Amino acid sequence: MGTLMCEVGKKVGSCIYIHRLYEDEVVPESILEQAKESAGEVIDGYIAVRYDMRTNAVCFQFSPDFDTADEPIVGDCVLVKKDGSVKITKQKNNPQIWHHKWMWVKEDYPGFDYEASKKRSWLWQPHVSNEERNKIGYKDYWDSIKHRWE
Repeated sequence: MGTLMCEVGKKVGSCIYIHRLYEDEVVPESILEQAKESAGEVIDGYIAVRYDMRTNAVCFQFSPDFDTADEPIVGDCVLVKKDGSVKITKQKNNPQIWHHKWMWVKEDYPGFDYEASKKRSWLWQPHVSNEERNKIGYKDYWDSIKHRWE
């Protein structure tokens, strides 16, 4: 795996999270097209892509509130592996949420205020302990602590 240079996307481990508007800037065209073909119509309306640079798996992700929520809900996910196999994961009862959504888009993204989203990331981080970092990805826990900075 070579170094991936891109202007947009949130990198976590070997994965990059990206809004669908910018997917072709991160995911190699042949991999993206094969994944879309394998998934078919089940991905109609997806919001984001998680691309695993190590395995070449592509996950098409839905979110009911990406543009409107500060920390959007992770909805259903459609994972397409390199071999073309497809796995659908439904939204959890206590949904996961995404942080730092501004990293997923470019500064001129029209769906939300990029600068306000960026400022929010810097606002809450000092109020979350290291022990809490593995819990804040779930909406119920997040909602229980966000009063600290709001």
